[in-house]
Amino acid sequence: MKKKYLSGVFLLAATMMFPSLLFAAASEVSAAPVRQGRTAPEHNGHAGHGDHSGKPVTWTRFPTLKTRMSGENRESMLVVPQNIVADSINAWSSNLNDEHARRSLPMEMSGARLDKPANGGFQMLTARQEQAGQVQVASTVYYFGERGAKNPTAMFMQQKNELEIIPQPFPREHSRYRANEDWKFLVRFNGKPVPGQKVSLETQNGSNALLLSDRQGVITLHVPDDFKPVEEGAAGQDHGMRRGAEFVLATEHAEAGKTYQTGFNSSYGPDAFDQRSLAMGLGFTLLGMLGAVPLLRQRKAGKKVMADSAAEASTSKSGEV
Repeated sequence: MKKKYLSGVFLLAATMMFPSLLFAAASEVSAAPVRQGRTAPEHNGHAGHGDHSGKPVTWTRFPTLKTRMSGENRESMLVVPQNIVADSINAWSSNLNDEHARRSLPMEMSGARLDKPANGGFQMLTARQEQAGQVQVASTVYYFGERGAKNPTAMFMQQKNELEIIPQPFPREHSRYRANEDWKFLVRFNGKPVPGQKVSLETQNGSNALLLSDRQGVITLHVPDDFKPVEEGAAGQDHGMRRGAEFVLATEHAEAGKTYQTGFNSSYGPDAFDQRSLAMGLGFTLLGMLGAVPLLRQRKAGKKVMADSAAEASTSKSGEV
């Protein structure tokens, strides 16, 4: 009877395989919280961070922004322009009512210091270089973890430069871009959508693509699944680290004797339904089922006691009659 009961439990777990896929995605997102900067994977082992002098990075020629911790202080970050020379970084806050909702961050030797605002939330960061009739802009988003952060949509739609690539929307709070997902971006010039605009995609893992905006100036990015499989026992596997890589979207536009180039960069992770996530989700499901066995046994024993008591009461009543 015991073997039959446990077999039923495992059969129930198998039938719940599909729901466990959803659980797997959620479990990986929340498994090992990391700093919520969207501009760079924390442990990808790639060199070439660059500095405010515009030192080139190895995987792209487009202007980008890199964020990294300032010492041990998790509430202070350094913002470093790459492939672009800038005297300052402009920062916009998703909390539009903040007196520091828009501010200029001066460039220091190691980069521009971005301190956490009182209300945390999303920060849109841009750097600008203009010379010889060419304007280059790098932009990214950084998220300071904070419950109840303001919706960043209104902040994104504020015009910050002539040529812009705007997330529509940006992954909220503890989420991020992932391989095999589709995300939309708006391309606009002087506040107006630009239809038929070519946008280049480059990733740190070596993928390249050319996208075209639709009539509303919107492109759809299918995040490439270009992560190499992790070999069993490979150095750096697990240990609470989340795999990630960077990508950049870039476009150019010429008008009134000037050439404008803008880049939006962020980071992305592997497909939420990769083999590791599926195994983790199924494992948790089976553990949940096994954990429920004692409770089911207790419930069954309780029902038996109640049935026995009822039978005794019925016998006793018959004897009285």
